[in-house]
Amino acid sequence: MSKTASKSGGVLPALTSIRFFAALTVVLSHFTELGLLNMPTRIFHFVDGDRPAVSLFFVLSGFILTYTYRQTIGTEGGPMRFYVARFARIYPVVLLALCLSALVTAYLLNAGNASLLLEWYALKNWIYISLAVSLICQLLLLNAWFPFAAINQPWNGPSWSISCEAFFYALFPLLLRRLGAMRLRALYFLCAGLWILQGLWIVLLQHALPASRHGFLVAEFPITHLFEFVVGICAAIQFDALRTRGTSLHSRGLLLISLALVAIVVLAITSPVSPAYYLESPFFAALILGLVLLERPVIGLLNQRWLVLLGEASYSLYLIHVPLAHLAHIAGFGQSNGWIAMLFVIGLSAVIFKYFEEPMRRRIRARLSTAPSIRPATMLHDRAA
Repeated sequence: MSKTASKSGGVLPALTSIRFFAALTVVLSHFTELGLLNMPTRIFHFVDGDRPAVSLFFVLSGFILTYTYRQTIGTEGGPMRFYVARFARIYPVVLLALCLSALVTAYLLNAGNASLLLEWYALKNWIYISLAVSLICQLLLLNAWFPFAAINQPWNGPSWSISCEAFFYALFPLLLRRLGAMRLRALYFLCAGLWILQGLWIVLLQHALPASRHGFLVAEFPITHLFEFVVGICAAIQFDALRTRGTSLHSRGLLLISLALVAIVVLAITSPVSPAYYLESPFFAALILGLVLLERPVIGLLNQRWLVLLGEASYSLYLIHVPLAHLAHIAGFGQSNGWIAMLFVIGLSAVIFKYFEEPMRRRIRARLSTAPSIRPATMLHDRAA
């Protein structure tokens, strides 16, 4: 491994830490929308209501999975070990979040609160049928494929991104094999072409469909976000190529981080297009690549153990925060004390990660793995994906 990777402690610390900041952006946005916080409108528009943060997750996912599995997924049984690891990683918390959502659903049905059923779940007619179909879709991780609010919004709305991830996971072995065999210059042209196609797809949706339909397809449809996952894969392939040189790449990392942050901030402030994530996602890839090229921690912050722990717990935080925000609203929390509920959710996510998510992941992998386990480093880096 190159000096760059070893001195930075591997790719985990910085990349894991920024996951927490992305998840926190989502939490702040949703708590504001649900009336539990009073985020200034200017800041809410700056983060574009959390959509770029989810795109950052997709880019990170492509990067970390490639870094972790590139050497093993082509071996005998490699794809199956990958799928077992992904199932063990995501599904226990999906079920836990659905259990929390069930408490909310039971309250809404028992109280007959038509206004909250409409506001939170977009349900007005055929309530029980819609809830049943929505639950099946969430259990099968298919909810992102249905552009109907009554299907993708009930129960745990943020799980749409996990549905997208499940689609990306299904494609990952094929994508990695094809992309890994390409020359770097060809990868650059491919990313540029896919980025243009993503933009044309978004424009087509916005002009061909009414807002009630294109809004979902632009924001949550798996096909729309596939480029972000692919550019993360390509960034990891670029990282592998750079670190084989055995020379210091710290200054290049600083340059990439600086350019990416300036571009992201300028795009967030000016909002030249909507959605903002479309123009920002390539710079997320540059930011990630810059962080892993650094030889020293970023002013010591991103390598702090407490921040890395919160980053590790960001997946649980992302999936539990909306049902718990609903429960906080039911319990009487509002803008004056919603921050207490938010801090509770953040703390609980760390507890869930340590005492539920990780033990369940290890148990499921041990039960389902029939082939020799993947390299020990994979077990470590898999936490970040």
